Amino acid sequence: MAEQIVHELPAPPEAVRHGGQEVLRAFIVEGDLHVSLTNAFERPALWGVLLVDIARHVARMYSQEGTALRDQALDEIYRTLQTEWSIPDDDGQTDVIN
Repeated sequence: MAEQIVHELPAPPEAVRHGGQEVLRAFIVEGDLHVSLTNAFERPALWGVLLVDIARHVARMYSQEGTALRDQALDEIYRTLQTEWSIPDDDGQTDVIN
C-alpha cells in the first residue's frame, strides 16, 4: 500500500510573522469531514463569530477566483447553513483530546 499524503495548508502570513494559536483544522478524508479543534474561547458564541468570519473569507476566495460574486457566494453559504442546521446530513462525532 502506498504511503498516504496529508495535504496541509501553510499558516497565514500574519501568524508566521507575529505568532498565534491554531484553533481549527478541517480535512476531507474519503469524502467525510474530520476536524481538530481546541476550546479557544470562553463562550460558545465566539465560535459563531469565527464561523461567520470564515464564511466571509470563503466568499472572498470565490470572488477573487472569479467563480462567484462575493454576495452570491455568501448567500449560498447562508442558505446551506440554514438547511444543514435544520436537517443535518450527518450529526457527526466529536472526541475531545487534551
